[in-house]
Amino acid sequence: MKKKSFLWNVYGSVVILLFGCFFLLLPLFHISDITLVFRLFLAMFTIISLVMFVGQYKNKEYSSFFVFLISIILLIGSFLFPLTSQPKTLALSLLVWILFVSLAKIKRADFFHDRKSKIWCLEISLFFLFFLNGICTCLNFAFTEITSVLSFGYFIFLYGVLEIQESLLLYFTKGKLK
Repeated sequence: MKKKSFLWNVYGSVVILLFGCFFLLLPLFHISDITLVFRLFLAMFTIISLVMFVGQYKNKEYSSFFVFLISIILLIGSFLFPLTSQPKTLALSLLVWILFVSLAKIKRADFFHDRKSKIWCLEISLFFLFFLNGICTCLNFAFTEITSVLSFGYFIFLYGVLEIQESLLLYFTKGKLK
């Protein structure tokens, strides 16, 4: 893998982390409309994953494309169906997104396993942390809207931290860990 593709991962991860900080600041500006926050969340991941896919296209690693697909499908669905009308519906919508992103992360681990790199073990451990973070976030939507917005913020922030760890690990090991 080339240094340039690793840098795409690092840049995308930093942007995700910054968006997590932005989402954590939304309640300070009295923005607690969960529909707006959910659509911003999906739009953000649609754009970031598409940019990351374009940067990694030559490596034949398509996990960011899968994240793009599920994000754009749920974003379009949020305009057609009331995905945020009830806390249960919002939690299920986010859970569907988490499950598909988890499948993309497992596919990414398989990508490294096929190339005989031990990074797949670290990818699996980061996958479990992401999945646990997502399940805990989905459980917290039964409270007020401000709590839901903060839950989104912490979820995105933690996802950004995990992505930065993964990206820096790939950058420093050059994708090969024996």
